Amino acid sequence: MKPPVNCLLDPFRVYLSRPLLGLLLVASAAPAGAADAGDADALPPLPEPLTLQAALEAARPDHPDLLLAEAERDLALAEQASAEAVTGLRASAFAEGRYVEPSPLAPEPGSDDSRASLLLSKQLYDFGRTRSAVAAAEAGHAGRELAYLDAAYRQRLDIIASYLDVLLADLAFLVQNEAMAIVFVNLDEIRDRHELGQVSDVELLEQETRYQEVRIRRYRAQADQRAARVRLAEALGRPGELPSSLTPPSLAAIERELPGLQALQARVLEHNPAVRAARAGVEAGLQRLEAARAGRRPLLTGEVEAAEYAKDFGSRDEWRASVILEVPLLTGGTVKARVARARGELKRARAELARRQLELRQRLVDLFERIQVLQAQRDEAWTRQDYRDLYLDRSRSLYELEVETDLGDAMVESTRARLLAAQVDYQLLLAWAQLDALRGQEPLSVQARAPGEEGE
Repeated sequence: MKPPVNCLLDPFRVYLSRPLLGLLLVASAAPAGAADAGDADALPPLPEPLTLQAALEAARPDHPDLLLAEAERDLALAEQASAEAVTGLRASAFAEGRYVEPSPLAPEPGSDDSRASLLLSKQLYDFGRTRSAVAAAEAGHAGRELAYLDAAYRQRLDIIASYLDVLLADLAFLVQNEAMAIVFVNLDEIRDRHELGQVSDVELLEQETRYQEVRIRRYRAQADQRAARVRLAEALGRPGELPSSLTPPSLAAIERELPGLQALQARVLEHNPAVRAARAGVEAGLQRLEAARAGRRPLLTGEVEAAEYAKDFGSRDEWRASVILEVPLLTGGTVKARVARARGELKRARAELARRQLELRQRLVDLFERIQVLQAQRDEAWTRQDYRDLYLDRSRSLYELEVETDLGDAMVESTRARLLAAQVDYQLLLAWAQLDALRGQEPLSVQARAPGEEGE
């Protein structure tokens, strides 16, 4: 059984023989919002027609979610640099101007007792404090890198979903557009018959009411077209730049074989960026706890000082080198407080990891079952579309033989079947993209290209 044809703009049926019906379709086929393309700063305009791959590549990197994740990553990197700087070499220059009244017994009778000195110091060993702090900062930075990757995946999924919504909105508009055209033609015939006295006022008003109902649905579908394009422009970071025409994406991604649930679960729990970021958070918490406990350990520091004095006494050294061992005896409860805080943060990180794993397991099961249902539903959608296409061919043949038939209704139902088939295909495509992201893969990184694009 052949798959549904991915054709969005097919309102101009060659079998339309009624001029009024064809005229209505031609006048209403342009998508809403096509002329509202605005400036996108200095970026090149979106290509026309727009493909899914081009949309993904045209997305701006300054999306708020990405900027927030990037800021968190930069903060983690700064924290890592701060932890590493503890053991760095420090140099300080001191200058002190002093005026004194010397004792009569002082060997130097002058009042100028100024001095200048240069002090070099370096922490030599802290018995694990810095090592744990640096390890905690590195783990925190790795977690933020993974969180940024997760944000990038979520932005890509948002673009894919918005792109597919535009395609479906266009198809939904075609259904309502054809339905209104058919009802208008029928209304025009009933008006002619009413003038001839063949139709009552009640029958005329009944058809008028039906036309108004279909007309409202068409306007709603047209509004949905614009709203869907606005959402896509926002997802791309290009507000106001509304694409007029979109190319249906390749459906190669949905032809993949679905792996077993257990294998998927193992893959997701191991490679999902959010879970990996949570694991990095736990590792950072463990290292922070170790660093807090190390606050009770000694601290070994080396110092070298060179000085110049206005007065020269025999007890004053021009330079000196020292190794200082500091052993904490009482910390006033500061170490205990830091340890308690680190334990709380570690407990929170472990709970966050457990929560993410629980959510991902449930989400994976829901997505796994959804893909299976959609795969079965796709077969049903193909069958319905084949039936509607054959039914339309029969209705067209009878119409050409001037036999009374329901050609107009058959046209609408054929387009509606195409819409339903596209809904199933695109829901399945989005589900596979979501599954890719869960497994730690870039959603539709290869399959996003339309047929005929480079790389297919």
